[in-house]
Amino acid sequence: MRIKEFIIEADKLRRSAEAAIPDAHFYPALDNSSPYHSYRYGVALAGSPSQTMHKNGPTQSKMVTLAYTDGDAEIINKTNKFMGVKGHALSSKKSQESSTVDAHSSPVANIKRNKYGV
Repeated sequence: MRIKEFIIEADKLRRSAEAAIPDAHFYPALDNSSPYHSYRYGVALAGSPSQTMHKNGPTQSKMVTLAYTDGDAEIINKTNKFMGVKGHALSSKKSQESSTVDAHSSPVANIKRNKYGV
């Protein structure tokens, strides 16, 4: 079905459906089968309207891995070798907390024991 035909079909929503989904829109340029495009659209919504970004982002719709530990990196490297693929680095190898993060205190309350020690 061509896009123009789809638009005509979309205009024929039942009144009950139209009332249940106010101000609904569909986007022919965004493929519903792409979770990455859905994710990028959500990121754009969160930053809107003050920030701009490209629809496909820095990795297009290619797979991305993250290694928080040396063990994660080892698994990824062995899998890359097994699959015969090579990744391209996007960031440095270590995660760093922002200086605004207080790493010395926990938001979780200390355990309070009753008179029986429980």
